[in-house]
Amino acid sequence: MTTLVCLLIVGLALRLFVGRGRARKLRAMQAQLEAYRRGDYLEQLKIIDGFKTKGSAPPIFLFFRGAACLKLGRLEEAEQLIRRSMPMETKPALRTLYRCQLGLVLVEQERWDQAAGCFRKCIAEAPNRSEGHLGIAESLLRQGEQSGEALDEARKAVAAERSEKVGLGKFAKEVHDHNLGESLAFLAWALARNSADPDEVKNVLNEAFALCGEDTKPVLARVNFCAGQAYAVLGNTAESVRHFERAAGADPHGNYGRLARAAAATV
Repeated sequence: MTTLVCLLIVGLALRLFVGRGRARKLRAMQAQLEAYRRGDYLEQLKIIDGFKTKGSAPPIFLFFRGAACLKLGRLEEAEQLIRRSMPMETKPALRTLYRCQLGLVLVEQERWDQAAGCFRKCIAEAPNRSEGHLGIAESLLRQGEQSGEALDEARKAVAAERSEKVGLGKFAKEVHDHNLGESLAFLAWALARNSADPDEVKNVLNEAFALCGEDTKPVLARVNFCAGQAYAVLGNTAESVRHFERAAGADPHGNYGRLARAAAATV
């Protein structure tokens, strides 16, 4: 799905570059982005607390705090915070992104039908974006589905990212590359589930890794988790375990690091 990096930049552009205290808010946003990239979600939460305005909790604060709680496995808190943020948010594009993040929380809780409802509503609200399609693909893959729907949705997510113009700004290319890389990683997993040629799966994963890089640990963990799943389906146990271990090592406190540790024990 759209990574938190994308949401950070969207929130930064739409909310924190205006008004009094602009420089302070920018420094806080950059600091919490760096904490996120390191996978230091407790530090990220401390920084996010500084987004409060005169003791109030604006929607951007609620959302970012909820997203960090998701990474830490505090799922009930994450759900409550993100649900509170949505009706308060006045920007339709941000509401859709919040809804997609809520869908990911529901996936972690294995509330599959509710998650699918979130993602389908995201698609209806923003049909040209990848997030809803990728959310459906991930939900189906996490349930062990072998139907073609996960593959179809993953292809749609990749197509949406490939057609998306790279925006302006310091982080625009990085955000685009991460979103495309994650979409490709889920596509590789879906291809393996649908009996694709192993070389095709490997080529898709190679592109995903080239795009995601090494610096943003949650993204690296998510892509390695998908790779581990894809190689497990292909019967390549050594490669599967290697990627699960990389995911767990890259982001030990995040949800994909935890998922990878559990998956490695079953390969």
